[in-house]
Amino acid sequence: MRVDPTNHPHYDAILTVSAAVLAAERDMDSSIAKLSKLVTTTIETYGDAKLPAAMAQPALAKLTEALTAHVDSRRLLGEAHREYGRTAKMLGATAEEWGPGWPCPGINTDQAAPARPALKVAA
Repeated sequence: MRVDPTNHPHYDAILTVSAAVLAAERDMDSSIAKLSKLVTTTIETYGDAKLPAAMAQPALAKLTEALTAHVDSRRLLGEAHREYGRTAKMLGATAEEWGPGWPCPGINTDQAAPARPALKVAA
């Protein structure tokens, strides 16, 4: 059953965090693409200038490290995104209930965020 997400008590918080997560993912993706382009540009430019490939090697090695770190950071950001989905689900907010109003396209909380039982006070 679809519900009106604006009635959810954490609606504003969920949208605020979702917008920040999606912006960070877009920025990280753009950064990875730009670093990749820099690797290609370096190789092509050194070749066009008829410079020895060995001259570019130190810079390419550092770019490789930077690119590897960015890709690993992007993976961790994706994992954090799934954790936010779990939190939203624990708060009772799911893509299935919110329908098109769900702030994270492509994230299905049933697949990415298994339900956890409600916490109970133990005596």
